[in-house]
Amino acid sequence: MAEERETAQRRADRVRAFREEIDALRAEGACPIADAELAAVRDHHDRLLADLASRFDVDRTAHGRQVSLGLRIATLLGAGAFVAALTLLVLRVWCGLGQPAQVTLLCAAPLAALAVVQVTAERRGLRDIAALFAMVALGTAWFAIGQTATLLGMPFSPLLFWPAAGFGIAVAMSYGFGLVLALSLGALLVAVASVFFVSGGVPWSAVFERLEPLVGTAWMLAIVAPRAEPLGNWLVAPARLTGLVVGLGGLLVLAAVEGTSVLALQPSSARLAYECVFPFVSIVVTWQRLRAHDPAAARLAGTLLGCFLLIRYVDWFWDLLPGWAFFLVLGALSLAAIGLLQRARSRVEHA
Repeated sequence: MAEERETAQRRADRVRAFREEIDALRAEGACPIADAELAAVRDHHDRLLADLASRFDVDRTAHGRQVSLGLRIATLLGAGAFVAALTLLVLRVWCGLGQPAQVTLLCAAPLAALAVVQVTAERRGLRDIAALFAMVALGTAWFAIGQTATLLGMPFSPLLFWPAAGFGIAVAMSYGFGLVLALSLGALLVAVASVFFVSGGVPWSAVFERLEPLVGTAWMLAIVAPRAEPLGNWLVAPARLTGLVVGLGGLLVLAAVEGTSVLALQPSSARLAYECVFPFVSIVVTWQRLRAHDPAAARLAGTLLGCFLLIRYVDWFWDLLPGWAFFLVLGALSLAAIGLLQRARSRVEHA
């Protein structure tokens, strides 16, 4: 379903772009198509868009795209609110329940949310409601797994990440929700990276203090993401972005904060090494993603590179330059960055 909806949305986008270009050509007096033929094409497109909107709830206009972005934000906020409400409600009545009732209550919340997802996912105009309750199912499943571990006297460990990640991935692949997939893959990355520390007798929480295992696992996900294409084209972008967010974000922290590396070097030396590595990696990723026509990943890499340069600039020059000179140089660097990015985009588009 998710792959079919993505294909339908791409077709709707092409129709919108075609109409905009035809309108521009007519305004310039350069449209070679007769009015009768254009009317026939427009009628066909109207029927096509109505069918796609009915079957897949696609965005038919640029304004619709903007509204959809707002709906995604509202979905995320609403899901967080529902999960918080259910969690607090369960905790409020928790002590007054017996163990069987406690387990039943923990299982009921994610299953009830999944039931709402099942009812709404395939219905016209209700997919955003389904996405909200898919997030609720994921959040309440996490809570249920944690509370069950507490109930059984189990310590909080990365073993709990595996069922939580598996549940989220199953929900995402069943209904095609990219954000649920990304969050679940993030949990899976933490679970896999923690094995590095647990196998060496180190507390698993070191995965957040010494970042190389997590960063390495994230890069593996970003590299192998295209191989998930046989399972569905829609899986590739969320998986790749998850890997890049964690991989590049982790590298940025390693380059900016001393004491976050497992390398057998002085903290300052390890940080210096990553200061050299990060710009090279981020530039390569930005260039490669531009060539692959993947603007979301290219923007991510470029944004993190900008954050890195800003951090380095402040560290190096804040105490050396007067305030006016500091910001003047920063503005000049911004102009230089814009020029370089425009040149890179031009070269990619003409490659």
